[in-house]
Amino acid sequence: MTDAYSNNKVSVMLAGAGHEVVYYQMQPPMLADARFIVAGHATQWSMLEANLANLKPALLVVQADIAPDPDSLIHLLARISAWKGVAVVVLPMTYLDFKGAFERIETVRGVYIAPVNWTDIFQAAYGAVMTERAKLAQAAPMHQSLSGFNSANNAAFITGTKRIAILSHAGGVGCSTIAENLAYELAVRMSVKTLLISMGLPPAAPPHLKLHYLPSLTEYFDHPGKASFQAALQRCEALEVLVAPESSIEYMRILESSAGAGGEGTIQGMLNDSENGHYAAIVMDVPSSEDLWMAHSVVFANTALIVARPTLSDLAATRHTLSLLLSGMRIEKRIAKESIHLVLNQCAERSGFTPRSFQDELAATVGWAPPIAAILPYDPLVPQAQDNGILPLTRSDGFANGIRSLINVLFPTMRSAMEMSDRKNRSVLRLPRIRFTS
Repeated sequence: MTDAYSNNKVSVMLAGAGHEVVYYQMQPPMLADARFIVAGHATQWSMLEANLANLKPALLVVQADIAPDPDSLIHLLARISAWKGVAVVVLPMTYLDFKGAFERIETVRGVYIAPVNWTDIFQAAYGAVMTERAKLAQAAPMHQSLSGFNSANNAAFITGTKRIAILSHAGGVGCSTIAENLAYELAVRMSVKTLLISMGLPPAAPPHLKLHYLPSLTEYFDHPGKASFQAALQRCEALEVLVAPESSIEYMRILESSAGAGGEGTIQGMLNDSENGHYAAIVMDVPSSEDLWMAHSVVFANTALIVARPTLSDLAATRHTLSLLLSGMRIEKRIAKESIHLVLNQCAERSGFTPRSFQDELAATVGWAPPIAAILPYDPLVPQAQDNGILPLTRSDGFANGIRSLINVLFPTMRSAMEMSDRKNRSVLRLPRIRFTS
């Protein structure tokens, strides 16, 4: 996979008032950290002004003493947004009153008061750059209009291809249900061009979305290419869907052909080719089996949603999934921590864990717990709707609200579009539920 994470080295420009500050205080701890590479130094204000735009460092670490006045430095820091750079600023005590002004600058990710521990500064700065790279990886290379909400005076847009792996090492947690309803909400209700890839054996999407088992991805793997990719597609209204083969023989044949370098005719090659469809979102319903269907999906993804029920067994499964994402893969293939989220499904008052206790237990054993992107309540209407070939999204308000919360986390700029959709949906006459009593 080629994206911002294929090269984790961070280019840094160090700027401070004089050689003593830059070369003997700032530089030694930075050189000891293999994650950084020096792009340049500035020991005078004129050097910083002249070289910053040419070097375009990912990170600027600057002691404010170098500037003739705070306003000059504030204006300079704003300019590094042109190449998506970020900055960390160290202020002398005499600049303490300006701390708030520097913190409000869009490109500044940390403001510290001297004296500082430079090792701690660079540790925090690295995290800030990785967060910025995560945003960039999710915001390139495509723009998708939400045409369903556009008017002459109002347009809503999202940018980038969000490649979402929905996974768990526990079966039956609801990965397929969440993937299908998330994709449908995006494509049909929000007019976001979306591809759903149903990868299970057998794939879950056909019965849930009233599709067929043929055509399937067998069409693509028999003759890899754009034409066969289109031939493999099925559609559920505006949602485009690819389904894995129902045949175990075909399914295993694809696994065997994918054992090579990940080029044409492999699962990874198919996923790479999917980006030629200019989708705003590619939602992958990843099987729980730890094989190449899972591995290639995780490598391709720039976002991971770990689905779990609030149970002890799902806590163990989530620990295993996190271990895979955080340390079980080569570092250049890992999804950024900032792009890993939990989805707690089938939550009820009598669940074994609350969302908070589930996170706490996870953090205690793994050392870190992803943020919870959505909490979906237990609702018997969900399986009832699926058994009738109806999307739960259209029958369960609690489930629908959970999917909307998930979209709000994945696509924060779409909040206004979602609010417009809510108002539109409320204007549609809905028949009340009828209860029969004896």
